[in-house]
Amino acid sequence: MKTGIFKLILLFMLIASNSVFSRGEDNLDAKDWIESGIWRNGFNVDPDVSVNIDEFKSQYEKNRELWDAMFGFLAKTDLNALAIGNHDIVKGRCWVTISEYVPRLAENVKVESHRRFIDLQYTLQGNELMGLAKNPEVLMEYNPAREVAFWTSDDISYYKAGPESFFLFFPSDLHQPSVRDDGAEEKSRKVVVKIEYVGD
Repeated sequence: MKTGIFKLILLFMLIASNSVFSRGEDNLDAKDWIESGIWRNGFNVDPDVSVNIDEFKSQYEKNRELWDAMFGFLAKTDLNALAIGNHDIVKGRCWVTISEYVPRLAENVKVESHRRFIDLQYTLQGNELMGLAKNPEVLMEYNPAREVAFWTSDDISYYKAGPESFFLFFPSDLHQPSVRDDGAEEKSRKVVVKIEYVGD
């Protein structure tokens, strides 16, 4: 009798254990998924607090091979030494642009959005902010050839950009990139990755 009860308890524990492990990453909520680091592929930089982590998780799971290739490239490449210009990761679907420039004042930087590609923006050095806009008005309708629309807004939240975190701008994120922060004017070096967006 005791043996039977013991076997029953063991069976129950085994089923419960399998149930937990079979949940997998798909059933993690976005916050736990971010903290798990499943997505990193060696890239040890955190997303900025402004990033829509639900959309990040969703896009990663829809296009995992592409995101893994992208994060792997960022992890293995000396981004400070990479030549200025464009570098393909997966041709036509994901590429990196390295640029150096002096950030402009906010009033001289347009708010923009994209439809076909997600922006990953990562400032390696410089004194700049990234803005996220609400309640926008159209400045220029979406141009498919340029893959951009421009907006104006009086309601913009700014976030400090630097080597400790990266930004992700999805099609719903109207962003004002590379705005000069207070203090000395200095040159920035930035990584922008274009990542194919997968719709519903």
